[in-house]
Amino acid sequence: MPYCRISSDLKECALTLWRAGWTKSDICGALCVSKASLYRWRNILDEFGSVERPPNPLHGRPRLIGIVAMTELRSILIAHPDTFLDELQWHLAIHHDIAISLSAIRTNLKKAGLTRKLLHRIARERDQEKRASFLHSIQHDFSGTGEEFIAVDESSKNDHTYNRRYGWAPRGQPAEIEAPFIRGDRYSMVAAMSTKGYLATRAVLGSIDSYTFFDFIVEDVLPQMNPFPDTHSVLVMDNCRIHHTDTLQEVLNDALVMLLYLPPYSPDLNPIEESFSTWKAYLRRNSRTLEAAYGNDPILDWPGF
Repeated sequence: MPYCRISSDLKECALTLWRAGWTKSDICGALCVSKASLYRWRNILDEFGSVERPPNPLHGRPRLIGIVAMTELRSILIAHPDTFLDELQWHLAIHHDIAISLSAIRTNLKKAGLTRKLLHRIARERDQEKRASFLHSIQHDFSGTGEEFIAVDESSKNDHTYNRRYGWAPRGQPAEIEAPFIRGDRYSMVAAMSTKGYLATRAVLGSIDSYTFFDFIVEDVLPQMNPFPDTHSVLVMDNCRIHHTDTLQEVLNDALVMLLYLPPYSPDLNPIEESFSTWKAYLRRNSRTLEAAYGNDPILDWPGF
C-alpha cells in the first residue's frame, strides 16, 4: 500500500472516538485506518502529549556529533567562548572517540545556533555583589519608569573610529584595505541622556577634563533637572576620576539632585553607552559618505556640532 500522510486532526479524531467508547473496528472502518496506527498514535500521545512526534533536532544524514556531545560543546563554549576549534576537536577525540574535521565542527556549531563573534571583554575586577545591589536599588527604590534618571558619560573618536572591522576576500587570501595608521585628531563628547533621548551634548578637540565636565553639568544639564524624586532628578555616571569632585557634589546637593555612581567596571549598566555604540556604528557605516562630504574639515564644523 502506498504511503499516505494522515493529518493530525484525523489522528486526534480517532483517539477521541476511542476514548468515547467506539470499538477499534468501527473507528478503523469509519476513518479507513489500521488498528496498528491507533495503537501507535496512542503511544505517541502518552509519551509526548501530542499525536505528532516532536521534530528531531538532527536532520539529514546521521551526524558524527550526537546530542550528548553537542551539549558538551555548547557548555564548553558558553563557559569559555574563546575556545579554538582544534581544542573542541581534541575534546571530541579524547572523550567521545569522534574523529571529525574542523570544517565539520564549524558546520555543526552553526546548525546548533552557535556563531563566531568578536569577543566582548569585561573586567575581571567587577564586584558582582555591588552590581546586584545597584540593580536591586534601581528596581525597588525608584518609580520604575526610569524618568528620574539622567545618564552622563564621555566618548571620543579619531581617524581609527571609521575603520570597519570585517571584510571580504577570496578563500586563502587576506582582506586588505588602505587605512590611516596615524590616529589623527581626537575629538571627545560628553552627553546627558534621559528616557526621551539626549538632553545636552558638548564636543571638544582633545579630551574632556574635570573643568569641562563640571561646566557641562552646571551650564547644560543642571538647568534641565529637578529636585529628587521628581523627573530628571537623579544623575547617573561612572567612577571616572573627573566625575569625583567635591564642588560638583556640593552643587548637586544645593539643587537637591541625587548623584548615583555606577558600580566599578560596569559601563554596561549605563544606558548611554549603547547610544555611543550606535553613533560609532553610524560613522563606520557612512564613513565614505562623510569623507566625501566633509573631507578633512574638523568635525566641530560639521552640522550638529
